[in-house]
Amino acid sequence: MKKAGILCLCLLFFLSAASVAGAASATIGVLPIVDALPFYVAQQQGSFRALRLPVKLVTFRSAMERDAAFQTGKIDAYLGDLISAALLRSRGFPAKVVSVVLGRTPREGLFAILTPPASSIRTLKGLKGRQVAISSNTIIEYVLDGLLKANGMSEADIKKQEIKSIPIRFQMLMSGKIDAAVLPDPLASLARFKGAHWIVDDGQTNLSQTVLVWNGAFIRRHLPFMKAFYRAYDRAVTLINRDHERVRPLLVKKCRLPRPIARTFEFSDFPPASPPSREVLERVLTWMKTKHLLKHPVKMNDLLFNPGLFDSPGPSKGK
Repeated sequence: MKKAGILCLCLLFFLSAASVAGAASATIGVLPIVDALPFYVAQQQGSFRALRLPVKLVTFRSAMERDAAFQTGKIDAYLGDLISAALLRSRGFPAKVVSVVLGRTPREGLFAILTPPASSIRTLKGLKGRQVAISSNTIIEYVLDGLLKANGMSEADIKKQEIKSIPIRFQMLMSGKIDAAVLPDPLASLARFKGAHWIVDDGQTNLSQTVLVWNGAFIRRHLPFMKAFYRAYDRAVTLINRDHERVRPLLVKKCRLPRPIARTFEFSDFPPASPPSREVLERVLTWMKTKHLLKHPVKMNDLLFNPGLFDSPGPSKGK
């Protein structure tokens, strides 16, 4: 009788888990960047499947396409940054920042200022009065402003040049048509590999974070699914951190790691899921207010989702 009872309990647990997993499915929008690696690993290695989680990944060519899909309800979550999330929230969309993907520590997900291969400029102060190519009102401009401030300079010391497309910005940098550019890794590392000069990055000042943003209505309806999702996510992170070389082919194929640096690019460990720090978010919101980017005021508690979904303790201290 005792064995029969245990078997019944196990069966009930299995059916309960299956019903939780079957109660929801999630469509997540990603860009083909290094930051998306844990989602592809979870998909390929079966972390989602093991927990019976129907998770669909949709790759977008640009952040604009991704944000449009989120606003129209075509995706339930997206890989982005705090600035994009705050912009959506200020426009009335129920964006909730739930977890940090990269940026909990300074060396995760670097952005860098570089000068062309033929340039004689080797320091940030050497860029005084020069044009620096960015995409305005984005994480790119936020990083530039932060790097200037951290190095005793101000926005007035340089001239901002609008080049929204990252590939075009990269090409113009390499051809010497611009004085300098802000680029994210791995394109920044590719530029250095091809001879560009690495001036400064945010590895010390801890400015940029990549986050997973969810539709608030989805979270409220599917909390059990969310908890199971993050268990699967953390399994994928463990696999990556245990053996970078094992997942490198996936990084090249799905995250479009440039082939010239495919074997040499050193990517950081990914942190287990945890919420962004309130200090980091406060700095971002303050910057956005000074730029008059928020259509309506955004309160920190409206943008952040209350933690409790994660197995890993505590909020991130980082970026």
